[in-house]
Amino acid sequence: MLNNFKPYLIIVLVGCTIVIIFLSYLFMDREEEIFIAEETVTSTSIINENFFVDVKGAIKNPGVYEFKNGNRVIDAVNKAGGLTKTGNTSNLNLSKKLNSEMVVYVYTNKEIKEGSKSMACSTTCDCETITVNNCIEESINNKININTASITELQTLSGIGETKANDIIKYREQYGKFNNIEELKNISGIGDAIFEKIKEYITI
Repeated sequence: MLNNFKPYLIIVLVGCTIVIIFLSYLFMDREEEIFIAEETVTSTSIINENFFVDVKGAIKNPGVYEFKNGNRVIDAVNKAGGLTKTGNTSNLNLSKKLNSEMVVYVYTNKEIKEGSKSMACSTTCDCETITVNNCIEESINNKININTASITELQTLSGIGETKANDIIKYREQYGKFNNIEELKNISGIGDAIFEKIKEYITI
């Protein structure tokens, strides 16, 4: 009787083997697809991590360069051709990591010595300071030169209004420059009282 079932057993075994082989093939194929997908995502992520930095100043080839995550300021300097003969990186942190849209500016020896690079500035200084947004302004503590001061500057002196300021300028035009600050008292309306108030704040 067992002999009668042998053909069926063989068929079942062969069928199971085919099913196992087929399932193994499907699993391996799916595993390969997952691996390819992960590789694609990783590649895309790497591409998206690239960014651009503006490198300028005392370097040989200033411009906008592409960098990748982990690059540092020293890499930006080197990629732009390195320093010129006057380039100075003493104020730069060369180990600092770069960021997207970052500007790396290399100053010259002269700029480092002077403290900063002069830049155009439209801001009016109206405070006790000589620096406004990296531009140099004349300190309000400096004395007013009565031989060169404008009407506006003269009116900053105590007791000197628009009329007296105009008279000072007319006096300069008529008689030339003041030889000393006491000569200011030759102008009508400027007596000893006013002169005593302003003598510490004027010069020639």
